[in-house]
Amino acid sequence: MDAVRRVGAYLQVQDGDGCRHLLRVSSVQAVGDTDLMRNETFITAAGRTIRVPQPLDEIVPLISPGERLPVDEDAEPWPF
Repeated sequence: MDAVRRVGAYLQVQDGDGCRHLLRVSSVQAVGDTDLMRNETFITAAGRTIRVPQPLDEIVPLISPGERLPVDEDAEPWPF
């Protein structure tokens, strides 16, 4: 099972401890990698931060499907 999945206007999130959360997509304030391995993500919604064992690249399309910009293969990598 994926740690995060879209259910209508909500994200169903299961954190690393197995606790489940149902977040309104519009309440998501930030998402970010937890470390350099990029295999976990922090999701901040309604002032609460949840650590989920799923990569950021799999979660972003669930938050705003169809609005993600195409990846530019020739783009310079981030300096950090």
